[in-house]
Amino acid sequence: MKKLGMVCKIVLILVFLTPLTPTFGQHVDAWSGMPMGKLHVRGNQLVNSSGKPIVLNGWHQPSGAYWTYQNSNYYLNLNGNNRHAAILAYLKDITDTFTDTRPKYGSNHGWYMNQVRLFIDRQDMGDVAAGSYNFSGLQAATQNVIIPYINYAKTKGIYVTLGLDFTLANDQATTQSNLDKFNQIWGYLASQPAIKSADNVMFELINEPIKSYANGHWGGYAGENDFVDHWNDLRRFQNSIISTIRSKGADNVIWAAGLGYDQFYSPAAKHPLMDPLNNYGYAVHWYPGYGAHDDKDKLQSQWNSNIKAAAQAYPINITEFTWFKTQPGDSEYWNLFNGSNDGFGKNTKSIFTAAGNVSMTAHMNGFLLEAGARSSFADPTAGLKWDGDTRRQAMARFLFDWYNERARTYPRALIQNSESATENVPAAAPTDVLSDTYTTTPTDAQSE
Repeated sequence: MKKLGMVCKIVLILVFLTPLTPTFGQHVDAWSGMPMGKLHVRGNQLVNSSGKPIVLNGWHQPSGAYWTYQNSNYYLNLNGNNRHAAILAYLKDITDTFTDTRPKYGSNHGWYMNQVRLFIDRQDMGDVAAGSYNFSGLQAATQNVIIPYINYAKTKGIYVTLGLDFTLANDQATTQSNLDKFNQIWGYLASQPAIKSADNVMFELINEPIKSYANGHWGGYAGENDFVDHWNDLRRFQNSIISTIRSKGADNVIWAAGLGYDQFYSPAAKHPLMDPLNNYGYAVHWYPGYGAHDDKDKLQSQWNSNIKAAAQAYPINITEFTWFKTQPGDSEYWNLFNGSNDGFGKNTKSIFTAAGNVSMTAHMNGFLLEAGARSSFADPTAGLKWDGDTRRQAMARFLFDWYNERARTYPRALIQNSESATENVPAAAPTDVLSDTYTTTPTDAQSE
């Protein structure tokens, strides 16, 4: 009996020493040190290799110097002034921070992130709107930063949603010249052995296409009479890119774009994309400055009108969201982020939790961590941004706690009770016929 008692004591000690794991007896496919399973889309859920629904928590991270070490020389000095090596070192450091589950910031837990929205930066690839597109620069960044980082991210339990930091001239997305660039880039990325079908890599096709071309004019806002026609034009555009990706044999999950500033998705279920693998969901942007700010009813109405139909048929990845209360002297642009924890934060949490199939990446590292010696933008060793500043009600501490809560039910054990599951309308096949041959795209010369 004494021997049995000692065994029980040892078991109890091990239980208390074991890091946080999900409740309900479910295993985890991410977090640092955990094995990672390949994800795919099933109905309106993102599921792991065991077929269990999951949601991802993460941050948005462009790869350029401005968004990494910025004006600090710390990483440059450690890497012989090699910019790509310095950026890669920064990416590794901040990933270590965001996957470190040990207690920090005076709390009893750490960060529980398992997704990064990694954008190849304009510093390397140029920009369409500025006429500075640079494919060779993109190739160099891919080989020297993106691929090495993807390999490192896998060791830390991080899924990489890979995207492109383009802006499009005059907000006009669906021109033939733009399509040629996207097909060139995604054809290249999807053919790289370290990216193609990698277990921890997903693709976000376009960042904020805003406007598409239909009926002789550019449009893309939900109130327009011919909004569905503009949706279908963007659909043709994305179908071409999907076809290019799949032609390389890449089976990665794809996150497709909506119109506006990735705001409007109401036609998604009735007018689906053409993916032979049906392995896609939608990337959505969600900001207080889209009109609701802290108003619960307006925020719920925006979800119901613009996102809900897509969420009932496909998984959703909120690839940009930020909130904090603006203060006198702030940039006017920051009104886009003007929301509080008590308003926008709690209402967003309620909406996403009810939907049950919403992954997310906070926009961005610089609104999660303070500056410091290693980075004048977001130092991996610094504290939470504006932590304790009651005037700001900034999202960093809120997300730090919310991500921890979400990790405790990863994969989601009670998904059958969610709004999205009970009203699920999987888009197994297109409900209307649309050729994936792109023949009606306008040229860059066409305008409103």
